[in-house]
Amino acid sequence: MTSMEHVDLRRRAEKRVEDREAGRSEQADQDALRLPHEQEVHELELEIQDEELRAARLEVEVGLERYSEIFDLAPVGYLVIGEDERIVDSNLAGARLLGAERSGLLGQRVDPFVREVDRPAFARFVAQVFNSPAPESCELSLAPEGALLREVRLAGVSLAGTQRTVLIAIEDVTARKCAEGALRDEIRHKDEFLAALSHELRNPLAPIRNSLYVLERAAPEGQQAHRAQAVIDRQVGHLTHIVDDLLEVTRIARGKIRLQLSRVELGELVRSALDDYRPGLEAAGIALEARLGSEPCWVDADATRLVQILGNLLANALKFTPRGGKVEVDLLRDREAVTMSVRDTGVGIPPEIRPTLFQPFVQAPQASDRTQGGLGLATVKGLVELHGGTVKVFSEGVGRGAEFTVRLPLAAAPERAAVTVHQGDRRHHRVLVIEDNPDAADSLRDALLLSGHDVQVAYDGPTGLDMAMDSRPDAVICDIGLPGMDGYEVARTIRRTEALKATYVVALTGYALPEDLRRARESGFDRHVAKPPTMEKLEQILAEAPSLMGADVAESRPHLPG
Repeated sequence: MTSMEHVDLRRRAEKRVEDREAGRSEQADQDALRLPHEQEVHELELEIQDEELRAARLEVEVGLERYSEIFDLAPVGYLVIGEDERIVDSNLAGARLLGAERSGLLGQRVDPFVREVDRPAFARFVAQVFNSPAPESCELSLAPEGALLREVRLAGVSLAGTQRTVLIAIEDVTARKCAEGALRDEIRHKDEFLAALSHELRNPLAPIRNSLYVLERAAPEGQQAHRAQAVIDRQVGHLTHIVDDLLEVTRIARGKIRLQLSRVELGELVRSALDDYRPGLEAAGIALEARLGSEPCWVDADATRLVQILGNLLANALKFTPRGGKVEVDLLRDREAVTMSVRDTGVGIPPEIRPTLFQPFVQAPQASDRTQGGLGLATVKGLVELHGGTVKVFSEGVGRGAEFTVRLPLAAAPERAAVTVHQGDRRHHRVLVIEDNPDAADSLRDALLLSGHDVQVAYDGPTGLDMAMDSRPDAVICDIGLPGMDGYEVARTIRRTEALKATYVVALTGYALPEDLRRARESGFDRHVAKPPTMEKLEQILAEAPSLMGADVAESRPHLPG
């Protein structure tokens, strides 16, 4: 005890004695009381010291209990180990990470719990902690017997005391490591996807460029020119199909696909679709056989999407089936569902890529210049699942062909058959094309002229509006991204102009996501067509124009089918 503390203690003891003697008689002999007074002061000094020691001990005990609770219940694992690397103490989280009971850990070495390949690194870490005044850290794997492998980060510091010990904090970073691995895989898949997509998009460009070279030099009506035209037509169709599938995969991933459900007889739908695809397969030297049965197979589905599913499966079979091969399409039904299978005799599918075949552009390891699957199969999977169905693939291996099976839930037969919608008679129209790309505008004008339409062209929005006011066209085919005034404002202005009230307005654009259709509808467009359209599609759209003209035009538009 310091001199100052002793003086303070003496003062407090004397104060307590004075308080006790305050009530005694003032005539008492002070000398006779001096010795008892001194003795009482001393006794009270000891009493006060004892009280303070008990209070200090209680505070220490509470602190130790609090520390013990924090140590034991901390979410991070803690181990205290000695120089022999044996465990002196452990908290509950530490025991959990080591896959053992806490009571059974004391006295055990740590390295048996460390993955064998990481034990030298752990020994170096412990030595560094003992020999360094600063904290040390490392990452390794724990592999307790009978427990899952855990990735952990260790942080250690040397503890003061009579015995040399270190405190090691163990943080479980397994989830973080898995997330990092998943991110690396995602980046790798993205790079592979972009590389494969680039490959797929570049493939049609070479024959298109070669065919243009031929057209520049060949006789216009000669056989070479006709072949070049056919090549360009096929390859443009192929490019369009890739872009459409890319948009579909994006829409499905973002949940933007909205099915137009109706009661559909799958057998009739498949039979009709096969008639459209049969010529292409036969031209490639591939036989097409169908066993569709006679029993109706009704499903609640989007008929257009079902044809798309079948078309993508047939396109995949065509891509990987050599000349002389065969494609078979079967329909089978049971009490709850109908199964549509597309089986080919093509190159087959290696077992290692089947689990990921429906991901976009999965690369087949045995042939780096070709891709199994692609956007088409990813689209198939997404559309089938939107219908509440499943799709599976089976192949006996490379060179043994493949079979894709789509299973859809059955629905009850409708009471009455659907009424067939007949197309209107083909008519010639006064058409205004507003498009800022001169090649696109002029080539579309020439194509429409060949179909008998009267066509004008404007290369920006304001000029197009002026021409529309002057010529009063039956139909305006308008791009969205225009200089001076975009296509949305062009459509809104046409709708506000009384003289152009009956004009049929078609958006022809590369913006083809659902929100683009919504903006087009709100701006006043009657139809929305993604670039590049076929002339058959444009003729079909123009054939609808007269039905929206006349007195009821404001009530009829806009319907904007997808």
